[in-house]
Amino acid sequence: MVAGREGERGIALVFALAALTLVAITIAAVAAEISSRGAGVVLEERSVRTTALSDWVMAETMAELADRAHSFGGIPERAVDGGTISSTVRPIGEWEVEVVAVGVREGWQSTIVARVSLLTGPRVAWWQRTQGPADIDR
Repeated sequence: MVAGREGERGIALVFALAALTLVAITIAAVAAEISSRGAGVVLEERSVRTTALSDWVMAETMAELADRAHSFGGIPERAVDGGTISSTVRPIGEWEVEVVAVGVREGWQSTIVARVSLLTGPRVAWWQRTQGPADIDR
């Protein structure tokens, strides 16, 4: 058996502790990265699902506008698979309306505001989508 001097064993212990510290820091950094990516996936899923709901109600609203044009006032709020949807139609001219289509899921809301021409059938002239926390006072 080879025995090292007392000072050499102390240095080996310091190096071993330093190596373990570096391993622990690396593991913590990897865990933090995995956690942040997981949170990003959750946010992306929420965004995609609420976007799908607002697209759904916008498509239904456009179909009703094609059928009933000026007499259609929107879709009342109703529960659907995955959340709630609603829309409102407000005239802004003789042949133009503003459509607000809203999809809500788990406290998150996607809203489409569109200007729709009724002159040659419903055609979207301008639109904007926003997302954020759902309005509680709706």
